[in-house]
Amino acid sequence: MLKYDDCGLRNIWLKNGYQYEEIEGHGKCLEIDDINGLHRSIAHHLVNYRERLSGAEIRFLRVEMGMSQKRLADCLGVDEQTISLWERSKRRPTVAAERMLRLLYLEHADGETKVAKMIAQWNDIDRLEKLEEGAKQIFQETAKGWRMAA
Repeated sequence: MLKYDDCGLRNIWLKNGYQYEEIEGHGKCLEIDDINGLHRSIAHHLVNYRERLSGAEIRFLRVEMGMSQKRLADCLGVDEQTISLWERSKRRPTVAAERMLRLLYLEHADGETKVAKMIAQWNDIDRLEKLEEGAKQIFQETAKGWRMAA
C-alpha cells in the first residue's frame, strides 16, 4: 500500500494502480495509472460521503475544479479571504456554502447541472443597479412567451 500525500490530503492510501519507474537522471519515480480518474474518485467520495469537509478537502475540490480562491468566493457569495480561512481550517464554511461547493464540483465533474451558470447570472444581477421601489417593470408577450421588455 502507498500513502498518497501528493494530492494534499493526509488519509489517502492506494492499494494498487501505481508503480515505480526508473527515469534516467532522476532515479526512481512514482507513476500512478489514470491519476485523473483517481482524483475524480477521491473528489466524488468527499462530495457524496463526508459529513463535513476539512480545509484540505475544500482546497482539493477547488483545485480539481481549476478555480482560484477568488472565483470560488464569487460563486459562493463570500470574499477571497474567507476561502483562504476555510482552506487553512481557521474557519468553517456554513452548511449552505459547503453544499453549494459540493454541487459546483458535481457540475464540474458530471456536467449535468446548470449551477455555475445560475450563480454567474445571480452575480451579474447583484452587480446591476437595484430597481427603485415602485419602478415600472414592463413585460411583453413574444413568440417564446412572456418576457421582461428590454
